[in-house]
Amino acid sequence: MSFETVQLRPAAQVDVPALVRLLQRTWLVAWAPEVPFEAVQMFASCNPAKTHAEDGWPSFTVATCDGVLVGMSHVDADCIEDVHVDPKAWGRGIGAKLMDDAESVIARSHAYARLEVRAFNERARAFYLHRGWTDHRRYPGTECGSPVENFEMRKVLRP
Repeated sequence: MSFETVQLRPAAQVDVPALVRLLQRTWLVAWAPEVPFEAVQMFASCNPAKTHAEDGWPSFTVATCDGVLVGMSHVDADCIEDVHVDPKAWGRGIGAKLMDDAESVIARSHAYARLEVRAFNERARAFYLHRGWTDHRRYPGTECGSPVENFEMRKVLRP
């Protein structure tokens, strides 16, 4: 699989099974080690990745490499709701392509963009900071029923 051939396109219904697997993998690798076991149990029993993929796919953009789905993003108005990259493909520029696209979509209608990131997700937070995002506020939230701290981050896209 050549990561130089990353293609972005709107998600299709046929992508739903691959989106479910992607969302499950990224949650289990990046989030499960950071939350209490009860949250992992809830994730396993409720399968929010499946629900999110089945309900949200019409508004997703997917990244593919040689026909294999390796990432996704979801923009809603001025907010980047999701960016997920298969952990096997981390560090290969796929997240940057998804972010470039998401920021471009938002910039058509909004002067700034916002996103939410879990405080424990230091890898993602560093990625956003490197791209010019700044912390706007820190606030409590929940993940699969367990308390977590979140950052709202913002980025000016145009004056």
